[in-house]
Amino acid sequence: MQRFKQWRRMHKHAILGGWVTLLVLVVWMLFMDWIVMPLYTKHGRELELPDITEHPFEEAQKILEDRSFKIIQDREKSDSNYPRGTVIFQNPAPYARVKKGRRIYVTVSAGEKSVQVPQIVGASERDAAFILSHAGLVLGKVAFQFNDYYPRGVVCDQSVPKDGEVGANTIVDITVSRGTLPSHFVVPIVVGKNIETAKKLLWEAGLEVGSIDNQTRPDLIPGTILSQTPAPGTEVTQGRAIGLTISRVE
Repeated sequence: MQRFKQWRRMHKHAILGGWVTLLVLVVWMLFMDWIVMPLYTKHGRELELPDITEHPFEEAQKILEDRSFKIIQDREKSDSNYPRGTVIFQNPAPYARVKKGRRIYVTVSAGEKSVQVPQIVGASERDAAFILSHAGLVLGKVAFQFNDYYPRGVVCDQSVPKDGEVGANTIVDITVSRGTLPSHFVVPIVVGKNIETAKKLLWEAGLEVGSIDNQTRPDLIPGTILSQTPAPGTEVTQGRAIGLTISRVE
């Protein structure tokens, strides 16, 4: 017992130092656990990212900046469904949880893709339809008129000039030459043709479709021309209306 007391007196300062060290360590751990770590966690906490798609870029920028995010315009993309300048895609995705200050990359609509109208004057009617379709445009109404410069069957006018900038699927009307204005006009044969073919033949001859009567003919395809007035081969004035009788099924 005497030896223990003697040892304790000899190591009194060492024992006290150990207790002090242990106490400091406990206080440090409590300080880190209760104060430092909560502050650090709060500083780096994740926030829910808002949905900024379908918003104009300036509006989307304000929404993100108000929440301490940074917006970066990544690229533009043609999109006929959204006006130019509208955000159509964001990365990270809406409602993802990200850290404060994160950069948000967006794709912005460049609006409807524009198409340069090709030259179709001088082409045939059939080629004009192909050229327009290949360019992303649509052939509209086809009119006919006499023209001393362009041969018969050649496109002599187009409703949208060459190199005009229009949206995709824009309708372009054309005018096809009937050839040189003849000195006299002769009624073509349209009996036995369907109504659409008959109209085209009459237009090409400088004539028009007049009154249309219907006659029941179950043995024929509906819309077949049964008779015409005046008769084929008759000389008439330009623009004369030709009366037609067509078949129908009761």
